[in-house]
Amino acid sequence: MFFEILSLAWRALWERRGRTVGAIIGVVIAFTALSFALLLGHTFRYYVTQFFTSTFQLNALYVVGVEFTNTDVFAISTISGVDLVVPLAATQASVVLPGAPQRTVVTLYGVPSYVLHKVFPQSALREGASVLGPNLALVGYYIAYDSSTGLQRLGVGSPVVVTLGDKSASFVVMGVLALGNMGVLDTATGVYVDIETFRALTGARHYAMLVVYAKDTSLVRQIEGGIRARYPNAQIFSPQTIIESVNTFFVQFQLFLGLISGVSTLITALWLYDTMTISTMQRTKEIGVLRAVGFKKRQVTVMFLMEALIIAVIGVTVGVPILLAVGYVAQLIATAFLGPSGLIIDPLVLAGAAALVVLVNLTGALLPAYRAGRIEIVNALRYE
Repeated sequence: MFFEILSLAWRALWERRGRTVGAIIGVVIAFTALSFALLLGHTFRYYVTQFFTSTFQLNALYVVGVEFTNTDVFAISTISGVDLVVPLAATQASVVLPGAPQRTVVTLYGVPSYVLHKVFPQSALREGASVLGPNLALVGYYIAYDSSTGLQRLGVGSPVVVTLGDKSASFVVMGVLALGNMGVLDTATGVYVDIETFRALTGARHYAMLVVYAKDTSLVRQIEGGIRARYPNAQIFSPQTIIESVNTFFVQFQLFLGLISGVSTLITALWLYDTMTISTMQRTKEIGVLRAVGFKKRQVTVMFLMEALIIAVIGVTVGVPILLAVGYVAQLIATAFLGPSGLIIDPLVLAGAAALVVLVNLTGALLPAYRAGRIEIVNALRYE
């Protein structure tokens, strides 16, 4: 019986192919608009998340706003979930660079050498090694390379003189940092030296920043709460929290785009409602004949719903390659202005959009289909 109903539904659509094609085109437009809007939001979220993931260490928290001591370092290290606490001291200094007409202002950092491997893994360096000690330093990218010409001014083994007030010290460059992969730390114009050397130059005994590493990213919020409870005046920068906020924003952004583009889906459903209503009126006598030969009311209703389902499925099927073509054009435009990028085709987003379009269109056809099934046999056979 199912295949008989399917055959009758297909035949009815074919006999009224003008309206059928119009309804299919409407579904294609609705599906393409809805899918593109949802995929656009998904793509934005993907690239922003990738940026934060590649730029920041997601299990790290950066704590500033308080002058920390070794006692504070120990206290924070006892918070449940903390893997390591890295204290950093910082101040403004200057260096004289080859070919530069004047001194270059830099951020001078003091880092304990025993945690250097955690702060600067080998992947964080463009060249050289993560090694600090007396008279050894790591320098930022734009200290080693001229920002305007790209020419290298310093390399591994080059001397660099750091001046702070009336004091100065000469260092040998052991490594050049890569750009943009250490969060809030200055990898462009920063100079990193051993904490003892920093103290000898500055006389400071406090730390300007603590980098707190969690044992797992799922513990970041718990650790953040523990730090705020002990240091209410501290400012805490958490990449993990930012990503969660970004994801929440883009989910809402996707819903907003979906609501806007969903108008076309509602219009298509209204179109289908109108089409099915007219079809019911035109086929009243046919419905009477079907009922007379043994079709039940629910089978007539299912036949009309089957017609709506066929229209929706064909529309979605045709809409997929059109969507891919639109995505390809969007990729070409984005590449021309923003560099290599593309629309991220997520099968789950496509499946969700397809299911929504089909469901809305079936809903639009439900009332006419129900009315068709409720037509009495005698009245239907008398209908002219």
